[in-house]
Amino acid sequence: MPDCSDQRIAAHRGAVRGVGVLRFTTLMKGFAMYLYGIRNASLNMDWGKDAFATAGDIGFDGVEIVLREEERLDWLLSAAGREEVGRWVEETGAQACSISFALFREYKGNEEDAAVRDRVVELVQKAIRACKGMGGVGILLPYFDAQNLDMSSAHAELLIEDMKRCAPVAEDKGIKVALETSFSPGLLRTICDGVGSEMVGVYQDTANALQYGYDSVDMLVTLPEHTQLIHIKDTRRSDLGEGDVDFPACRDAIAQIGYEGWLIFETPGGDDPVASGEKNLAFAKEMFG
Repeated sequence: MPDCSDQRIAAHRGAVRGVGVLRFTTLMKGFAMYLYGIRNASLNMDWGKDAFATAGDIGFDGVEIVLREEERLDWLLSAAGREEVGRWVEETGAQACSISFALFREYKGNEEDAAVRDRVVELVQKAIRACKGMGGVGILLPYFDAQNLDMSSAHAELLIEDMKRCAPVAEDKGIKVALETSFSPGLLRTICDGVGSEMVGVYQDTANALQYGYDSVDMLVTLPEHTQLIHIKDTRRSDLGEGDVDFPACRDAIAQIGYEGWLIFETPGGDDPVASGEKNLAFAKEMFG
């Protein structure tokens, strides 16, 4: 027999699971609503059942997994991996919403070695399939090394060519492929327009634009049709509302471009990641609804 604390936890998870299904179903029916996800790193946890359970207990709708190892990518692609993640989702009420594909950091914007580029394209295609298998909606391609930020037009063309090779897989699986917003809005538009796929775009971030010398609101309103997913975070590794991000302006811009779907937290876990998650989620629900 479970003790009272176990019963309370089970009851809470059941309630969270019901709310999560309702929110997800409501969004799919076309009502304006956001779903809230959190990266496992923002919980100071590896991705696994415990991270999903913690996210669900806090009240998040999903988890973005930070994928750093090819071995774990292969596991996600396996039947055993898909079934295991499915059990996490069923038991915790938290969806597996997206992949932060850290393996993409192997790719450099000035990479001209065809073998390296072929290898990274293969990895991205695998990540797309893995995301589909776990029930997610998209993958982030992190791209923030300093040497990449002033990409030449020639190197931008190489990236466009490589993303064109990923686009058919993304379109077939219905998975969004989103470049990190560490480039200028103009360069991001050039890349996205060059690829020419509605499934390849940008992963907006309320803090990245400021950190790279751009404007968060301008980044949003300049790339409305290319916005695939949105990270919610503040500058200076602070909790939401305690840094330099103008969240009311970002909220209005997100509404202006007609974005609906996942708002995924890339917030610091701090000494108490559960308390931090609860605080940041309360801020976001008050701000975004």
